[in-house]
Amino acid sequence: MIALVLSGAGNRGPVEVGALRALVEHQIRPDFIVGTSAGAINGCYVAARGMSRETVEAMEALWQQASANVIYPGGILGAAWRLWRRADSLFSSDGMRTLIRNALPAGVTTFGHLQLPLYVTAVDLLSSRLFLFGEDGNVPLVDAVLASASVPAIHPPVAYHGLQLVDGGVLANVAASVAMDKGATQVYVVNAGYGGGPLTPAQGVLEVIGHTINAMMAQSLLQDLDRAIRDTAIDLHHIHIPAFQGISFRDFSKTREMIQAGYEAAQAYLAAPRPHVVAPAAVAQPALGAAVPGARELIPPYPRP
Repeated sequence: MIALVLSGAGNRGPVEVGALRALVEHQIRPDFIVGTSAGAINGCYVAARGMSRETVEAMEALWQQASANVIYPGGILGAAWRLWRRADSLFSSDGMRTLIRNALPAGVTTFGHLQLPLYVTAVDLLSSRLFLFGEDGNVPLVDAVLASASVPAIHPPVAYHGLQLVDGGVLANVAASVAMDKGATQVYVVNAGYGGGPLTPAQGVLEVIGHTINAMMAQSLLQDLDRAIRDTAIDLHHIHIPAFQGISFRDFSKTREMIQAGYEAAQAYLAAPRPHVVAPAAVAQPALGAAVPGARELIPPYPRP
């Protein structure tokens, strides 16, 4: 069984689209998709229409229509006003909700309407747990995808049946574990975030914040890569795309270049795939419990059906 896992990427979502083009050219067709944040948006689009060249071309056109005015309405002044009013976020999610809804084909509103099974991750702030959508075919797609893509403080949490849901990347930016738990034996991970390698020492406040976020998101990725290496029945293809990581989150001007960068990175990997050598520099590090006496690694599980 083949699974496609799409990571969080923010406005760098087009790099995943470029990677999808390469996967289509190599005739790789997933049996199901797992998406987080921007990966949930891209994954939902593919699951609704099927994995094809036509789908990828439509996604390329859709991303070229995205803009900061849609995703982050009101600009800096609007954000300052919302901050002064003690709103739950700097920006409203109305524009992103409309974008997600308009991207769905007519009549496709729930998980049960999709052509391919789709699993979408979010994080419940009330229980500090990873929450998984996709088990219930009656759940509205827009609510699930919006929750998965709602970055804390940037967009407001999504209220869902007593839960307070935010971006799934908070706990698992690359939800490969979900694909393996669902029985996938071939997992194609398109990772536009942290890739598992060592970082240079942080200098300055912004770099310290960035490294801190990487540390928060890294543990689930490292555990998933280690799990895939140890389980010889699973081929995990880790396609890491670091291009444009330094770009501003409000910059949507490099869509075409991002698509090309994602395509080239995926083509380079697929020309010489290495399913059991996914990130040796990352998994070679000792586990936290072995490195620090008395410490344990805790990754909250997502609710089981």
